[in-house]
Amino acid sequence: MSQEMANAERSDRAVNAGDVDLAQVAAEVRAVFDQYEAALVRHDNAVLSNFFWDSPHTIRYGIHEHSHGIGAIHAFRADTAPVHPQRSLRETVVVAFSADSASACTQFLAPDTTLIGRQSQMWIRFPEGWKIVSAHVSNVNPDKLTVY
Repeated sequence: MSQEMANAERSDRAVNAGDVDLAQVAAEVRAVFDQYEAALVRHDNAVLSNFFWDSPHTIRYGIHEHSHGIGAIHAFRADTAPVHPQRSLRETVVVAFSADSASACTQFLAPDTTLIGRQSQMWIRFPEGWKIVSAHVSNVNPDKLTVY
């Protein structure tokens, strides 16, 4: 296939600006994201693991671990302590990039630390429902944070 044809084919599949931030899709993902958060606070590891794509390609980068593949994510969940039950979210943003893909980003706070947590997830709609295909969790000292 020529480069020109390949570029045209990619262009046909490209996300159109009108497809970004589809309200219904963003609302669906926000609802699933909220279910995930509730399971996280309950420390319901079986439910949490089911939110992730069952694939060796699924990635979760956490504050103290790298989990490559669903098996590693299951192992991490089995070995991790619960989050603080009074964990709270702020500045949660869900953006749909198509009818079948969205990102969810949030900050989280807990009364047992002064650090600001940050969480990003990429969600894809599969036949069995919305699944996280990649996630990243980090934290930052607010005294060293620059906000633009």
